[in-house]
Amino acid sequence: MNRRQFLYGSAAMALMSAVPFHAHATEGPVVKTTKGSVRGLVMDGVHVFRGVPCGMPPYEGKYRLALPEPVQAWNGVIDTVKFGDIPLQPDGKNKPIGGGDCLRLNIWTPAPGKTKCPVMVYIPGGGSTRCDNNDVRFDGTAFAQDGIVLVTINYRVNVDGFLKIKGVPSNLGLRDMIFALRWVQDNIAAFGGDPDKVTVFGQSAGATHITSLISSDKTKGLFHRAILQSPSAISQYDAAQASKAAADLLAFYGIEDSREAVAALPLEKLLTFSAFAAAKGKDPEWGRMLQGNVSVFKPYYDGDILMKRPVDAIAEGAARNLDIMVGSAEQEWRFYTVPSGAIDKIGEDALKNFVYTTGFPADIVERYRKAGRGDTTGDLFTALQSDLIFRMPANKVLENQKAAGGKAWAYSFAWKSPCYNGRLGAAHSVDLPFVFKTLHKDSTRIKNTLGTNPPDSLAEAMHSAWVRFASTGNPGWTPFDTKRRMTMRFDTESKEVSDPWKAERENMPLK
Repeated sequence: MNRRQFLYGSAAMALMSAVPFHAHATEGPVVKTTKGSVRGLVMDGVHVFRGVPCGMPPYEGKYRLALPEPVQAWNGVIDTVKFGDIPLQPDGKNKPIGGGDCLRLNIWTPAPGKTKCPVMVYIPGGGSTRCDNNDVRFDGTAFAQDGIVLVTINYRVNVDGFLKIKGVPSNLGLRDMIFALRWVQDNIAAFGGDPDKVTVFGQSAGATHITSLISSDKTKGLFHRAILQSPSAISQYDAAQASKAAADLLAFYGIEDSREAVAALPLEKLLTFSAFAAAKGKDPEWGRMLQGNVSVFKPYYDGDILMKRPVDAIAEGAARNLDIMVGSAEQEWRFYTVPSGAIDKIGEDALKNFVYTTGFPADIVERYRKAGRGDTTGDLFTALQSDLIFRMPANKVLENQKAAGGKAWAYSFAWKSPCYNGRLGAAHSVDLPFVFKTLHKDSTRIKNTLGTNPPDSLAEAMHSAWVRFASTGNPGWTPFDTKRRMTMRFDTESKEVSDPWKAERENMPLK
């Protein structure tokens, strides 16, 4: 553990001690949780609580690579006006950031007098390598102004969250999510929320993990509805794949397979997994084993939280009693190929590798070309990746939920961003500021994604649909079925359409 980590941990333990914390926001609202009282802020007419203590610091001593544990009780009132730490992860230059007291929640709730409000719990994405519930895009003010109690959570990612390690509980990242959802059940009524009306939602890896959560017996009663935005819903490991990924990564680190060896790794070395992942991504046999989805960190079937592939459990009725809404952006993978300029450098080799690793028929590329999904090799590869990783897995969840007799609603995000000379398009993550109505926040990331004049009408349409779904279980359009496949297509003019993924679905059937 480096000095920064030690200081993070020391500060966290001081906060959790029985000694009251004195730097009060004296006029803020006070709420009593099961462990002690917290004081927040009033901002834009809503009550905001940042960095609410939930779990003990998961990178410290006995808490490292262990099950999440509740915070210790405290006396007096502590301020929750500043965001907590984020989980240990690499920054843009692969340097360690976060890793402190990160199992904290952010809560936005309507003004006093509002009780038994619907609750929405947001699980951030980040490819299972990064996670940040403090991201300005996820500000919950607009939801609270519309009568929703909005909660954002953190969970351990990369090695600590998802690697299969001898002597370490399985799927710690998923366990952190379940732990936070139990905290919500025990505490959210004190913030004005209704624990019997909880919607869990997330995007990208967050939505992928919700696929696991809705399929698991361990989450029964913790939420009642779910929204999956761009889920890579079939990207979990079986036990053998998880063992193979762990053995290869630990060999890369040069350490044995044990909790002690992983915990002793210097953080700078631990986060060199990006080099390992890049090498694996170029290995055709690794890609073939994983049928094209070469991400290193994934939940795995552990016989406890996950008994089998989540979409198969959904087909058997695991989520039959839940209302779910599932969708994706129409040009997901452009997020990964346009900003970097890679889309203009992708050649025929990439298309051949795609066919080899996925096992799809060799003519799938030509079929995509004829379907109008691209002319250049870069455009075609990007379209194929979009559908393999996000769009068709989302469709699989919808089909399996309906086959099991459950309720589902489908959407498709079609608004094309003008960024990068109009080439970014309806890419992965472009939808997020519209859902949260944060498109005008002072954020370089938002501006670089949406441009200078994103449509407020689209934000109103999407945000309102999410609010309706959390409040009533119906977002406002025709439920999904496998005949008409009615889908809300969100754009500057949003409307219901029938089977918008027909060509992709017919050309890329997933097992």
